Amino acid sequence: MIKRLLRQRSLMKRMSFRQIISFFFVVACSVFSLGCETLEPKDPRASIPGLQQYYNESLRFSLRYPRLLNLRVEDRAVAGNPDLVLRLEYPGNDYPILELATYAPSWIEEVRKPLVHGTERTLSIDTERAITFEIKNDPNNEESTMRRIIVRNFGRIYVFTGKGKTFDEVVDSFDFIDPALKDAEQDESS
Repeated sequence: MIKRLLRQRSLMKRMSFRQIISFFFVVACSVFSLGCETLEPKDPRASIPGLQQYYNESLRFSLRYPRLLNLRVEDRAVAGNPDLVLRLEYPGNDYPILELATYAPSWIEEVRKPLVHGTERTLSIDTERAITFEIKNDPNNEESTMRRIIVRNFGRIYVFTGKGKTFDEVVDSFDFIDPALKDAEQDESS
């Protein structure tokens, strides 16, 4: 231990004052950056450290989302509006990471209107076939491009709109609640 300290001391003597200052600056920046967290982590598997679960039995779905996001739910079950609008946002920011709206199946063409042609493809949401495509809120602004996913189940359509890794993770966590399976699980536990 003493030998190592002496070697470090002799190394410090050989370094110029600028090199010492540069060394401490790099170390300080490294330590500081370790303490800073970004809101959108680089590794999607690490971005949901603490999960909350939203469960809606009447619309037969559940999803998980990071605790740090604010969840706002508006029930709008009136003619001409979606049944439910669910928004996930970072605190202090009204820009939603994810918006989920449920509609009657007759709304399918209306929610497809902002489609950017050539971006449509299929995927699976909890074993159900879904379509995904890009939409543009402002044709002159590339930043306004978002993803929309539409899946049909239980006599309604579920429309996800958003972008980013957190959006993808929340959509991946989405599960439909099958009443037949739920009843079977309750019968088994009785």
